[in-house]
Amino acid sequence: MKIDDKPLRYFLAVFEAGSIRTAAENLRIAPSAISRQIASLEAHLETLLMERTKRGIIFTESGHMVAAHARRRFEMDEAFSVDLAAARGAIAGTVRIATGEGFVVDLVNHVVRPLRDEFPDIRLEIDVAGTEKITHGILRDDYDMGLVFNPPRNPDLELLAEDHAPLCALVPPGFDLAKKETCTLSDTLNYPAALLNPHFGVAKLLANVDHGNRVARDAFLTADSINVAVHFVLSGGGITFLPAFAVSRQLRRGEVVAIPLTDHFLARVPSHLLVRKGRPKTAAVRAVTGMIRDRMEAFGSAWYPEEHA
Repeated sequence: MKIDDKPLRYFLAVFEAGSIRTAAENLRIAPSAISRQIASLEAHLETLLMERTKRGIIFTESGHMVAAHARRRFEMDEAFSVDLAAARGAIAGTVRIATGEGFVVDLVNHVVRPLRDEFPDIRLEIDVAGTEKITHGILRDDYDMGLVFNPPRNPDLELLAEDHAPLCALVPPGFDLAKKETCTLSDTLNYPAALLNPHFGVAKLLANVDHGNRVARDAFLTADSINVAVHFVLSGGGITFLPAFAVSRQLRRGEVVAIPLTDHFLARVPSHLLVRKGRPKTAAVRAVTGMIRDRMEAFGSAWYPEEHA
């Protein structure tokens, strides 16, 4: 059965947006134009794709099937056009990456610059978000891949890269705690702490260990930004908890000290590079994946631009 692209694209836009009005705003067209195309698609397929109710649109089983088909079709079209460009000698295309804030410095310093030099026809879109938004976005195909610290398991996500590292207490160099080679969470209880909000993977980790509730209860500062927590430490105000790769430059400059935590669940925490299982991988996605695996500290590598000028 032949289905034209336009009604499929319009229906998929409504399916992903959840309403005709929002889809029309995203596509910058009149809602009536979308309604006509969807009505035409339903007539062509001889099936109802969605029902309008007082509470909004409800998609039928057929509607879910058509949306899944549309996603696969447009993904294959995109992959074909990019791979065709690769066959002509150019690896090109846009790669959409969602990342936890703790990976940002590592990603930009160790991947973005060398990627620009090696693959000038690749374009990146990078969104910084919490763990839940990243995993949901990957499953909705909002992103090609996601970088997540301590993510929940999901059978619909495919693991492209993984490494494990301890969660660390980040400490000003002048604190007594900075003299320790390792520590437990209980060793940190007498120090003022900056903690991250619960949507961060770090906060979920701490909530599941002994003394974690006390750390949260007594925290001097709670923030929705790793940058805020790190600058609290840099100012000498107290400590925070992060993997060392999140502050690699400050560590090399001696501005903070990272003390690995030895508590169960904290001594070996996973970092994952994830994609939706079954999503086609374009040449550009494969190129970015290779650089992340080979060059990010979060995955056991380090590549410093100033050392490779």
